Amino acid sequence: MQKFIFWTGVYNVVAGITFLFPQIAIFLGVTLPDSNVWVWTVAVAIIYLGIALIVCSRDLNNRAALVYWEGLLRLVAFFLFAGFGFFGGLGTIMGILGIVDLIIGIVYLIGLPKALHASPKELLFDLVIAQNA
Repeated sequence: MQKFIFWTGVYNVVAGITFLFPQIAIFLGVTLPDSNVWVWTVAVAIIYLGIALIVCSRDLNNRAALVYWEGLLRLVAFFLFAGFGFFGGLGTIMGILGIVDLIIGIVYLIGLPKALHASPKELLFDLVIAQNA
């Protein structure tokens, strides 16, 4: 699980950097808004989350709650990216990225409790540390 989280963090960083350069995003088939401010804001947030995942992967026992919450965010991202990608005119690639986020989110939400022998409630409320202390 640790390696999976690390590599999804790397994936986030690369995806975020891609969106910092509008020419690359347009080449990939993404329809961008008129202002780059919104694209760059999302890109920086994605890069930050990627760095956070990389850091969390180094100490899952103490940082698992952050990864679990990221799994929930991935589900939200799926609905946004898939909806706007397939039906909202942002481009099919955004819909595909939404499906990738769905898969990653499900792996986080199912795999993390199994890997750490913790319940989803313990991960949501950061109770794993208290239990192991």
